[in-house]
Amino acid sequence: MPAQELRDAALAAAARGWFVFPLRPGAKTPAVEHWPQQASTDPIEIREWWAHNPAYNIAVATEPSGLLVIDLDTLDHRAARGADPASWQLLADLAAAAHATRSLFTYTVATPSGGRHLYYRVGDGEAPSCTVGRLGAGIDSRGRGGYIVAAESRTTAGSYRILDPRPARQLPAWLRHQLQSSPSPPAHGPVEPPHQPGRYLTAILTSELHTVTAARVGTRNHSLFRAAFTLGRLVAGGELDEHDTRRALVTAAARHIGTDGFTAVEVERTITSAFKLGADRPRRIDSSAISSDPAQV
Repeated sequence: MPAQELRDAALAAAARGWFVFPLRPGAKTPAVEHWPQQASTDPIEIREWWAHNPAYNIAVATEPSGLLVIDLDTLDHRAARGADPASWQLLADLAAAAHATRSLFTYTVATPSGGRHLYYRVGDGEAPSCTVGRLGAGIDSRGRGGYIVAAESRTTAGSYRILDPRPARQLPAWLRHQLQSSPSPPAHGPVEPPHQPGRYLTAILTSELHTVTAARVGTRNHSLFRAAFTLGRLVAGGELDEHDTRRALVTAAARHIGTDGFTAVEVERTITSAFKLGADRPRRIDSSAISSDPAQV
């Protein structure tokens, strides 16, 4: 990749009016500590960031950019590369059920895993909150308080590339309504750690997610809060991607929803509260002082 390609992609995103900031090279975690305040459209500041490290990946902060991004995951990772993810058909079915007349096509980025990021415009201060699986399996969203990995970024899984360069469309009213409605219980499925953790982080994640899935009646909310707090500290320290970690926790808790009064709303609220508390105690992994006990925090 040419040395300035990532810088130029960041400048191109900013030229669209989108607030960008750098991510760690080859990763999806912020390279700046206070990204919600530091995200910028200023070409001078952007050039300075990428002059410091031309390998920085790129993030778009969705809320200040006036964006809501639909994240369509690949439900079948055996599907042919380049094929539309199954979650796209689910989104199209939701549009048909809502009698939508406008096309869903908008500015779109293809992800390394074969997923899609669909960018939609919203008014200033009108971005819905980020969601995980609210519209259905494999459909997440990034809005208020979130960010999305931008085109030309690269991870070990591959690169993010523009699939449809047209300007972002206005978020359809029916889609906004669906995103702001009460969440449906997420589908049960295998609990996978967030993408690209190292071995030590994987051990912590596996331990915490197992604690959530194995929690007994009467301890479910407490177990979820403790696990989310532990992982939330690592999110705050820049070791884990917030959205991926939230998704893993939601999936781990899914099997308990609907029993003993445990609801999807409670799951989201508990994770959010624990992440906020964890943000006050960020944790970074010191590779030179890794404990033999991965669960030690």
